[in-house]
Amino acid sequence: MKKVLSNQVVLLGVALFIILTILSMRQNNNKVINQDQNLLEIDKKNRTVRQEITTLEQKTATATSDFSKEKRLRDELLLQKPGEYIVLLDETASAEPTMTGPDVTEESIWQQWRAVLF
Repeated sequence: MKKVLSNQVVLLGVALFIILTILSMRQNNNKVINQDQNLLEIDKKNRTVRQEITTLEQKTATATSDFSKEKRLRDELLLQKPGEYIVLLDETASAEPTMTGPDVTEESIWQQWRAVLF
């Protein structure tokens, strides 16, 4: 047994084997770390997509409810319930009056220039 372990070729082979196993373990460790980072990114995307899905489901639930359908029909078709009155306001009447300047007599451009120059 001592002769086998004292042989330099055997010791060199064992050293190479140990070095190769250490290097392969390091590479595997790097791969595992990269996969963990990828899983974390996928998990974040998954959470955001799930939140979007829940908000969209809530929106569709409210949009398909009877109350929203009735509201849409009332707004678009001006429908009303019995005993209910619809008041339409003229948008032009609610506009603020515009300020008018002093009354200027309409003169042609050449008359205005003549007044400025002479």
